[in-house]
Amino acid sequence: MKETKRYTALIFDVIESRKFKDRFVIQGFLKNAVEICNGLFQELLCKPVMFSAGDEMQGLFYSAQDAYRYFSFFSRLAYPVQLRCGIGFGELDVFSADWMTTELDGPAYHRAREAIALCHEGQEQPVIFNSARASDRFVNGLLGSYLLLLQAMKPKTTILYTYAEFLDSHLVPHWKDLVTGIETLEEHLIQQQRICKSTIPSYKPSFSITLDASCFEEPDSSEEDVLTRQSWKRGLNGRIAQALGIRRQYVDAVVRTNNFSQLRNFEALIGEMIQEVK
Repeated sequence: MKETKRYTALIFDVIESRKFKDRFVIQGFLKNAVEICNGLFQELLCKPVMFSAGDEMQGLFYSAQDAYRYFSFFSRLAYPVQLRCGIGFGELDVFSADWMTTELDGPAYHRAREAIALCHEGQEQPVIFNSARASDRFVNGLLGSYLLLLQAMKPKTTILYTYAEFLDSHLVPHWKDLVTGIETLEEHLIQQQRICKSTIPSYKPSFSITLDASCFEEPDSSEEDVLTRQSWKRGLNGRIAQALGIRRQYVDAVVRTNNFSQLRNFEALIGEMIQEVK
């Protein structure tokens, strides 16, 4: 019997894109985020993520977990721009190694379209996973709860949580790639600060951004347990404070009050549940 090969299509777009006064700046900001992520996740991509129409982007991945990891990291780079996303798992009817993601078709893309259509129809959840299996409701239930916790954060708190991912990422395949592209990443994060300041009335930044190799720490590859491997590491608070030029005590208080460690464990569980879909 011939084995059926399955892929995961990722389709996402900008929520209320017209609210931004300078859409050209936002488009360039997102384009740069796509380029950064396509480089960091290159080996996980079957077809690179690209703009397909207007504010919509799409790409194709070898696994469902890879697609989720990409989107999760991308959404951090894209903040404060809010995104809706459909992740579709399944076969492909039309595929060529030489074709771009916009030229492909099949159940994986159809399910991603169905998922993002649900987001457009007023679903409270901006990210939906669709493999056409009964287990999807458990994945999406956990995903929805996690996203609600993130959305409840204040902007400055969100920025701190975001920086943890840049300095101690459990999403990108190789942490050294973050260090290699440190100048590009720093430039993007500075732009992110400018956009936060211009689009969020309550946002009063008190951060400077200075990244160097000492801000990063190689993960312990010997840790086999997923929750241990992706938990809040000792010393991470100090590295965040160093990168942002703020007091360590302030970071400690924000991390403790907002249960950052539990949020990371929550996301790790979502990734593991999605990984089980094959």
